[in-house]
Amino acid sequence: MLDHLKVEVYGDSMPMKACGMATVRDPQLLVFNVFDPQTLHSVENAIRDSPLGLNPRVEGQDLLIPVPRPTAETLTALKRVCKTEGEQAKVTIRQCRKAALDEVKKVTAEDERFRLEKEVQEVTSSFVAQVDALVAAKEKSITQHTA
Repeated sequence: MLDHLKVEVYGDSMPMKACGMATVRDPQLLVFNVFDPQTLHSVENAIRDSPLGLNPRVEGQDLLIPVPRPTAETLTALKRVCKTEGEQAKVTIRQCRKAALDEVKKVTAEDERFRLEKEVQEVTSSFVAQVDALVAAKEKSITQHTA
């Protein structure tokens, strides 16, 4: 939930997970423990300024982040994020396929090259199908929250 956020610390933009660790205390409360106490307020501001609509509060070296119940709009946005992440995963898979096919082209034996190209395509199709299944399962899970 917080992984995509960036935090401005030490004059640089860092991913949230490089600044601390989030744990779930209960379904409506996240606890973010910062690695460096000097970054606490920067992390707090990054969470507060994010489009997530969360309002963290400082408690010692931790940030307590109450998570409100999701609205229909929030669930729709989550489904969009899920689809976007799935598409990005498929793009990465296709990039790996291209790299593998470039290596296969170096094989001199034509029979072997065709066999390897077919195998690469089968593996690619398998992984794309797995991503589609995971996205569909997650969308179904999100949809069940609206019922």
